[in-house]
Amino acid sequence: MRHWLGNSLRGLCMGAADVIPGVSGGTVALILGIYPRLIDAVAGIGPGLLRRLGARSFWRRLGAGLRAPERLSDDSTGEDAARVLLLAFLGAGILPAIAVGASVLPALLGHYPAHMRGLFLGLVLASATVPWRALERRGPSRWLPALGAAAASAWFAGLGELGGGRAQGVVSLEFEEPLVAEVRLTPRNLTLELPGEGAHLEVTFGPAGSATIAPGSTAAEIAVVARQVGSAGNAPAGSMRLVESPVPIAAVSQPDAAAGGRDPGLGYIFLGGVLAISAMALPGVSGAFVLLLLGLYQYVLYTLALAIYQREAQALVVVGTLVVAFAAGLLTIVRVLKRLLSRWRDATLAVLVGLMLGSLRKLWPFTAYSEDGSEVAALPALNDPQTAVVALLFAAGVGVVLLLNAAGRRRPRQGPGPGSAARG
Repeated sequence: MRHWLGNSLRGLCMGAADVIPGVSGGTVALILGIYPRLIDAVAGIGPGLLRRLGARSFWRRLGAGLRAPERLSDDSTGEDAARVLLLAFLGAGILPAIAVGASVLPALLGHYPAHMRGLFLGLVLASATVPWRALERRGPSRWLPALGAAAASAWFAGLGELGGGRAQGVVSLEFEEPLVAEVRLTPRNLTLELPGEGAHLEVTFGPAGSATIAPGSTAAEIAVVARQVGSAGNAPAGSMRLVESPVPIAAVSQPDAAAGGRDPGLGYIFLGGVLAISAMALPGVSGAFVLLLLGLYQYVLYTLALAIYQREAQALVVVGTLVVAFAAGLLTIVRVLKRLLSRWRDATLAVLVGLMLGSLRKLWPFTAYSEDGSEVAALPALNDPQTAVVALLFAAGVGVVLLLNAAGRRRPRQGPGPGSAARG
């Protein structure tokens, strides 16, 4: 049993990595020495395993392997029992880590959007070196598909909100005293929020763009936009409260309701779930990064928190859709990706590098919003101290991934197979 509990601790580490874009759970599995067994176990899920789940002999073998892993022999039933036990105990560690991430990350993303994007930008950029280093050749036959994939990914990342929409509104700010100097309000220094029905469920808003307030002003009217897609940002007049401001604010008023927030469709969420779980088969790619590219990351985290802490019916439907999508991805796309990597390894990896580099457009930390609520890139303010903080977090993200990858390369390679899973 101690062997399997160790796998739960490994799963806890993988789950903590999987919930952060750019940190691949597969890389953590490689460092922990279970990546070959994990991929073998995932690839082993299929009709044969599903048929064995209905046989008593399988469950007897499973019970014996639970008590003594060495009893799992190398026949097909023992191999499937080892796969099931490995995935079950990894899942027992992964799920709590994701639940904790769902309670912590939405608040960080809402209150520090530029900072978190700077961190994610560094994580994903450094992660692109994983498939790059795995290329056996780096000639034009590899660069051309990489450039094509980068162009397609950058175009996709610039399409705006494909899944859902952000709520928008207007607030009036009354300053405690007339401004003695010009003040610039930006998405990085002004934060408001709609209180949620429980912990971790606030929806944050920021200015739709930068606004310069003249000296002597006693009040200002600011257009604001939600920092996540979804109907949770729609709220009646008078709901918003101040969280952070560069100048003292005496009062905040919201004369009209915030509106325009739309939840992503279940079909789009299903597609995101399939693609996210499929990232497990790709080196250096995290499922969270896929959700971020599709514009679903913050919405999914918020919905997970809503399902866990409030048991809200619609949130449970979304989570159920993701679970079905994960199962569908494991049974289909993961197998296809494994075949692509085995038959056209370099070409597949080159395309992967291009997709990751092109998608960096989605992670640019400095943004504003157009009149329709779409996010657009903006130049950083060099005289803003927050710009330096974002740059430091970017460097930290790069450093974390490079250190993880270096640790993974130093670890001795292990052969795949459920037999090794049983022997641990």
